[in-house]
Amino acid sequence: MGKLQNVKAIKEMMAGTHKTQTRKSFAMGSSKQQVIEEDIIERFENGKPKIWIETDPKGFRVRVTQHDGFKSREPENSIRGQVREVLNVPDECPKCGTEMRNHEKRLNFKFWFLRKKCFGCVLEEERKIKAQGPEAWKEYENAIMSQNAESWFKDADKEVEILKTQVKETVWGNADGETGEVDTTEFVNKMEKDYEKLKEDIRSKFSG
Repeated sequence: MGKLQNVKAIKEMMAGTHKTQTRKSFAMGSSKQQVIEEDIIERFENGKPKIWIETDPKGFRVRVTQHDGFKSREPENSIRGQVREVLNVPDECPKCGTEMRNHEKRLNFKFWFLRKKCFGCVLEEERKIKAQGPEAWKEYENAIMSQNAESWFKDADKEVEILKTQVKETVWGNADGETGEVDTTEFVNKMEKDYEKLKEDIRSKFSG
């Protein structure tokens, strides 16, 4: 598989549209598997887990929902982390004291996750930078895009590791039911090389 296909797979993973992220499976009946308290997202009125996170032996985390008589499973996609972050947003902006859950709640939350300050503080900061001239503004833009890229890399690194694990476990099969392992060493090495090159190119774009 060529470089463009590898990059396409990585971009699909980050968009949440890769087949490893959108595939769902269903298990009928109930399970006696114990659920760790910290992995429980939501409970039924009787206290039993309704939605929780399970981690398989390979470290792949899935979001499990208990329905009436069966469970559904899908990739976690950081859902629990997103819920926790929303709950941890402060009531007031630590810089200016603005109420974070006012009429600008959506924008306040967005910039809290990105910059740890409210929307109004970001606007005021950018107004001052623009007043310093085009050069200052360009430098500011590059810094922000570089920060966004590094955040993207943190998530992409995890997704690439998951993809590598799945590729390494690829097996072949024929009509007679025979199976065997597929040597994916060359493909995995190329995928790692292409991904590192992608990160290098992005970083160099914003370093100047």
